[in-house]
Amino acid sequence: MSQFAWLLILSITSLAPESFAPLFIVERTTNANVVHYDAKIDEYGEITSKEPIVAYWTIGSADGKRQNLSFLERKLAWGFNVRKKLDGRYSFSLVSQKQIEINVYRKDGIVRAEASISGRRAYLRKIFVNIEGPILVPKVNYFDLFGTDVQTGEERYERIIPAK
Repeated sequence: MSQFAWLLILSITSLAPESFAPLFIVERTTNANVVHYDAKIDEYGEITSKEPIVAYWTIGSADGKRQNLSFLERKLAWGFNVRKKLDGRYSFSLVSQKQIEINVYRKDGIVRAEASISGRRAYLRKIFVNIEGPILVPKVNYFDLFGTDVQTGEERYERIIPAK
């Protein structure tokens, strides 16, 4: 076998089977830990149909140590259920913020998370949650959405106050 064939086989087998495309983050008032939402990308650059979205913490602002969400965090706060839509996009909302539908798709080689911010379609960049009270029964005062308008490229912002 030629040296070229060996190099070709070696390069094919060393390809990462999947990677991740950052979608958006969630920050809170309680500490510097941040929840990250990423799309899982296969070796062809497409969003994987098996577990298309992943969420995890980065702990502390300095070193960014990564940690999985706990069972309670997935069930009560930062978890989600993903649905594949007929147009090939994925749709989900956070269990604690069901009123925000987030669509994830790949367009022109870029993976996007899109949501409605102030009545306009926007690429979601960050959700900030203002929380007070005990950890087990926190009170959400409001959450802010930050993104970029899909059509105009302008920054978008919206504050949502949960219904009492």
